[in-house]
Amino acid sequence: MKNCLLIILSFFILVSLPIQTTSAQKSSFSAKLIKSFETGDAEMLSTLLNDNVELVIPRTENFFAKQQAKSILVDFFRKNPIIDFTILHNGNKENASFLIGTLVSSKGSFRVSVFSRKVSNQSLIYQLRIEDPNE
Repeated sequence: MKNCLLIILSFFILVSLPIQTTSAQKSSFSAKLIKSFETGDAEMLSTLLNDNVELVIPRTENFFAKQQAKSILVDFFRKNPIIDFTILHNGNKENASFLIGTLVSSKGSFRVSVFSRKVSNQSLIYQLRIEDPNE
């Protein structure tokens, strides 16, 4: 009887592990994304970028390699020291997710839109927009 209970308990533990890992990966991605914007950390943000990413920020709009996008973000955060970041909306469907927020810097406010996809079991940003909310 003890062996039967042990086997059943082990089965339920093993079945629940992939679900916990997936949730942990999502929360880790979201936590890093939010912290990146709250602190203006382009280095951390760049770890979440796909190898090629569509980047839209004031006076820049194009597809960039990850390293080039990182340099552009470093410059943006240097010129716009961050004061606050607030999430307005977020959601996901299947392997895609989005986040929309407001980034407040010493130079003004920006609307942030982030679109990500799961690639090889890892969420990566494929489009990042930091735009003037009045445009």
